[in-house]
Amino acid sequence: MIRPLRREDAGPLLDMWNATARFDPLNRELLDEKVWEDPEFDEEAALVCESDGQVAGFVMAVPCRAHDASRGVIKLLAVAAGHRRQGIGSRLLESAETVMAERGARSIRVFESPPNYLTPGVDCRYSSAPHFLEKHGYSRIGQACNMTVDLESRSFDTAAEQAELAGRGIEIRRAGKADRDAVMALVEEHWPPWRQEVANSLCNRPCTLHLALKGGEVIAFSAFDANNRDTGWFGPMGTAPAARKQGIGHGLLFRCLEDIAAQGHRYATIPWVDPVDFYSQCAGAAVSRIFSRYEKVL
Repeated sequence: MIRPLRREDAGPLLDMWNATARFDPLNRELLDEKVWEDPEFDEEAALVCESDGQVAGFVMAVPCRAHDASRGVIKLLAVAAGHRRQGIGSRLLESAETVMAERGARSIRVFESPPNYLTPGVDCRYSSAPHFLEKHGYSRIGQACNMTVDLESRSFDTAAEQAELAGRGIEIRRAGKADRDAVMALVEEHWPPWRQEVANSLCNRPCTLHLALKGGEVIAFSAFDANNRDTGWFGPMGTAPAARKQGIGHGLLFRCLEDIAAQGHRYATIPWVDPVDFYSQCAGAAVSRIFSRYEKVL
């Protein structure tokens, strides 16, 4: 039986998910963040398959308003190992696609649901996923990666960087409540899809956003714990075009990595990376996960 997800499903759902999605474990806090705390949560698009009183499968779909209002995303999907090859995954997927189409979606992507995403695609180690998705009309459209920084491998103290930048009139510091309007104006101008993640970091206590300012004007920022909270998740980070290539990103990145280490994490995750060389050279980051990206045109 396929039915809407209920709050009381959280425990059984968590057990099923962690037994199935072995590369993407969740705790109760992360499950709540990914599901019920998602601003796009739609009870008609969060479905479970119940078999003999147990959660045998789960799907959650959301619209991708941050990037493309005409796109839907299969945000989460899993079927319990003992219930596979019974058509459960197909029925769940098709049900979620139908809801997204009714909401106006003209295409569907898999798992890449910014700003509140768990992964930027399908981990390549889930070996049965390509066949399942392609059977249902999805095509591979590219690749994404996460990088990992070993926080015990080096110091991320920024005193020297801050002194050098200060000599050029650039201040780096943690953001405060009074900075909100200026930060959000910069984000709105250059990176509007990041507005929710940046807002999340400003709301954390302590604030998990660091700023670079010149002449009192915010010219760059870096954040952590804006998504997948308490997991050592870095980003987003941005520098205004006119202020780039001045070493500002280096100092901001290190401020966040130092904070993540202070939280007790051994590693920091830099997700959905584009400038691989920058993070590798700057912080010794290494590619740790590869994801395939899939899309279906409805």
